[in-house]
Amino acid sequence: MRTTALALIISLFTLTASQAFAQDGSQWRRVADAIPLGSKVKIQRLDGSRVSGTLMRVDDVTLSLKRNTRLPEAPLAVTFDQIANIEREHGGGMSWAKAIGVGVGAGAGAILTILVIALQLD
Repeated sequence: MRTTALALIISLFTLTASQAFAQDGSQWRRVADAIPLGSKVKIQRLDGSRVSGTLMRVDDVTLSLKRNTRLPEAPLAVTFDQIANIEREHGGGMSWAKAIGVGVGAGAGAILTILVIALQLD
């Protein structure tokens, strides 16, 4: 009895959670229209799978996504009624080039500061 009640409660929570996060396809179309073509996006489907890639096209029923893969493949069409979430990726993290630039700048600043102090002591 206790197991049955627990299973019933868990199934109710999972059903209401998936319905709460699911939106109408027309709402996801408006969200996709607001994202500029060529932007990197992450899409979570209702079945839980995730797809990331570059937004290529948005039409009435689907959006086309060029997946981020090493080997070229055909664009993936995702219908709006399959989408649970669309998120635009914002790049802006620390890359190796940025880290090297910051390190070189800090080193040059430190050397120039030491040089100015040394010239002031003479």
